[in-house]
Amino acid sequence: PIVFLATPSMKAIQAAGVVSSYFGMISESRPVRFPVRIGPMPPGNVIVVLENASSLPPGLSLGNVNGPTVAMRTNPNDPYGKVLILAGSNGDEVLAAAQAVALHTGMLDGAQASITGLTLPAKQQPDAAPRWAQTDKKIALWNYANAEQVQGDGTAPLNVYFRVPPDLYYTNREPNSELHLAYRYNSIPIGPISSMQVRVNNAFLGSVPLIPGQEASKKMQVEVPVPVVNLRPFSNSLSFDFTFQLLKKTGCQDTTPINMQGAILRDSYLDLSGYPHYAALPNLEIFANAGFPFTRVADLSETTVVLPPTPTEQEIETFVTLMGHFSRQTGFPALRVTVAGPEALQAGAGNDFLVIGTGDDQPGFAKLGDNLPVALRSGQITVHDTMGLFAPLLHHAWWKAESNEHTASGDLTAGGTPDAVIEGIKSPYAAVGERTIVAIHLKDGAVFEPFMDTLLRVQQSSEVAGSVSVLHGTQFQS
Repeated sequence: PIVFLATPSMKAIQAAGVVSSYFGMISESRPVRFPVRIGPMPPGNVIVVLENASSLPPGLSLGNVNGPTVAMRTNPNDPYGKVLILAGSNGDEVLAAAQAVALHTGMLDGAQASITGLTLPAKQQPDAAPRWAQTDKKIALWNYANAEQVQGDGTAPLNVYFRVPPDLYYTNREPNSELHLAYRYNSIPIGPISSMQVRVNNAFLGSVPLIPGQEASKKMQVEVPVPVVNLRPFSNSLSFDFTFQLLKKTGCQDTTPINMQGAILRDSYLDLSGYPHYAALPNLEIFANAGFPFTRVADLSETTVVLPPTPTEQEIETFVTLMGHFSRQTGFPALRVTVAGPEALQAGAGNDFLVIGTGDDQPGFAKLGDNLPVALRSGQITVHDTMGLFAPLLHHAWWKAESNEHTASGDLTAGGTPDAVIEGIKSPYAAVGERTIVAIHLKDGAVFEPFMDTLLRVQQSSEVAGSVSVLHGTQFQS
């Protein structure tokens, strides 16, 4: 849990997003939620973000705080819980404390540390997230797996998981990328029809023969074409299944050998070089998968998150949990994300915007007006239809339109209100270049739990996709 002892400023919320991005980043293999509380601390392990150190309860005193401070204390409500405190005399100092934690700086020492002279790394370059395969060079499979994961006895497939930049563009290039596969196996105990099956995202690529011989460690190399249509826009997997046939002996001498072994070698690679970077937006699938386009620059220096003037605990939790999710995908903390109110939505704004709101408390939705294809206000949904764009939605069970599917451009008022809407549009505010707005609108506070649970459960699927995705219960339709 992240706790604010009093109503937080936007800078304090920003600091919470930075520190949650760090914890999300180190969780690696599983999504993490960050419950938010404004008020007293719950038991257990807690992160406290505060701009006034004097408001700490007894037993957590930091003494005289001058500047950004990070401290660890025992939770006064739980002798087995710890409290990580990010403190300062103003929002900027609290933000610096959070950045120090996110960078795992050497200034963090002992039970309490003052942060002085913190220098942030240079602004990240586009598509350069540490966990994304750098496609200006060959993708070495060993960068994404350890030795134990790429060797085995044939009883289970060997899997390598890797992420590619979500804006990798395959059109008008070769239909196949190249997998250079180097492998070795024990050729002595195997029969003549032994093989290795190769798959990408469960799509069969080919069968590589394993030739019997007298070498206990026979090394082979082969080029395997990988159709780019089988690559997902972000998370991908390669699977290698050694299928060993027992060498048949004469008489009753057949035994099951224990030395059948195969391995993928260090010089195996996938070649995606030469494919340009381009993504047609909006595309909510790569938003849900990878936080794109916000994560295009991994430190989120080109992202502004727009919250209501007085955000609720649930709205702040949506923000900080998304920061953890984004950094889990990039491998880099959201050091430079900006958090602001709806006033940030103004002409000339050069950032991408993530707008979050529950019910009718987010004026930003009203400011966006007809730019949003779907509006959710006061429990009613309004569709701004353009040239029949939303005609296919009329066939969904939840969509009970008052008109037919041939309705001309204009407003459609529909029943069957969804619990939440995620939608992406081109920003009407950018003066230079093209920017994106993603709006997350929850009908009310009661739908928050199913929304968050469902979003984290389906975040690597294609359930959230297209330009508009609506939640009914625990299922998205896009």
